[in-house]
Amino acid sequence: MYETQERAKQITDIHVLWGQSTVIEELIQAGKIDEEYIYPFNGDEVLEWWLVTPWLAERLKEQGEVIIDELGCRWWGRQSSGQAIYMDGVIQEICGEN
Repeated sequence: MYETQERAKQITDIHVLWGQSTVIEELIQAGKIDEEYIYPFNGDEVLEWWLVTPWLAERLKEQGEVIIDELGCRWWGRQSSGQAIYMDGVIQEICGEN
């Protein structure tokens, strides 16, 4: 458990780059990104948008997370909030697999 948590901290430090919620909202309003990402098909609401590396985006996508791959960037639609990202279940799952 401790090893997974430490790995999760390392992965988020390296692969979660910037909070981008305002950027995504502006891109959607400008018509550069499809509005469907606000309420993804699984019915869960995206609470935060984060710019992530291609490596993490691929693993999050494999876990069924919302990923926007547009304009040369990859954004993760985080469906939780209020805790450190490394504590998210999906991040713990990714770290436990590697």
